[in-house]
Amino acid sequence: MFNESFLKMQTSNTFSVVFFTRKSRSKPQELSIYACITVNGKRSEISLKRHVQQRDWDASKNRGRDSSYPIQTLNKYLDQEYSRLLDCHKQLLEEDKVHRKQ
Repeated sequence: MFNESFLKMQTSNTFSVVFFTRKSRSKPQELSIYACITVNGKRSEISLKRHVQQRDWDASKNRGRDSSYPIQTLNKYLDQEYSRLLDCHKQLLEEDKVHRKQ
């Protein structure tokens, strides 16, 4: 069904995105949200320029924990960013700009 080079491409690259928070320096009850992107073992972190109250963040799910409108909006934004990062990785693979893991 799949040719061998496609299978090698699929198994020789790793990619993951994890959202996490850090405490805000200026507001003790507020958390800044970041994305950690790992490609073939190399990590990079970016700030998403979003904040959430500490009580509203579920660290085990890496998402907002409330069903209020602002938290629903935040979770939708995180889903969109996750999809956007997946699309970027896919495009880089198609353009052969991601170095394959040896």
